[in-house]
Amino acid sequence: MKLSKDAQQELGSLLVNQSDLLVVLSFLPGGALDEYPSLQKELHLSHPKIKAYRSALKNGDFTQDEYVDRILARLDIFAYEIAKSLKLDFLVERVAQLVGDELEAIDELSIADIGIESLQRILSGISSELPKRVAPKGDHPFLAERGRIDHRFWRKADAAYDAYNDGYSKQAALDAWCQLNLGTRCPQSFIRWLKVWGDPRELIEWVDYKTA
Repeated sequence: MKLSKDAQQELGSLLVNQSDLLVVLSFLPGGALDEYPSLQKELHLSHPKIKAYRSALKNGDFTQDEYVDRILARLDIFAYEIAKSLKLDFLVERVAQLVGDELEAIDELSIADIGIESLQRILSGISSELPKRVAPKGDHPFLAERGRIDHRFWRKADAAYDAYNDGYSKQAALDAWCQLNLGTRCPQSFIRWLKVWGDPRELIEWVDYKTA
């Protein structure tokens, strides 16, 4: 990365002033310093928000259990909103077999009643849907306004997706398949993209793109 002269001077000043540098580093997102565990730990403890949290615990403003309960309550909302967007016919049918028209009886169902497989299916659906909720749709390569777009590939991305599920799950194998069957290369980013978005045929953005 090439910096301008002014940026180089500011970076040099930051490197010399360790206190300011540590403050900047403490605001890096989680995982950015995984290769520096000792530094990461100390920066975490020195983060102003972490200090405020630890101080509140010490002062008895709330307990750790209350804090965790508040976090889990927030996660409940996320999980509920995502679960509502999934196809839950299998779950409704399972519960209906157990309680019929006794709506109140649903509140008494146990994990064993609903079934581990049903719960795993829901959790798997939520997990698969999570990246789609945070990944901006503008990041779809076929909608990029800059750079070179291989339209020959992206207009047949559904076929490449099927090939991936048929066993061509490695970049080299999928690339070879695309060259043979689609007459073009498979972008390096495609497998990463499909792990987030799944079947392109289920994306209205891709359907509109292909039919445009």
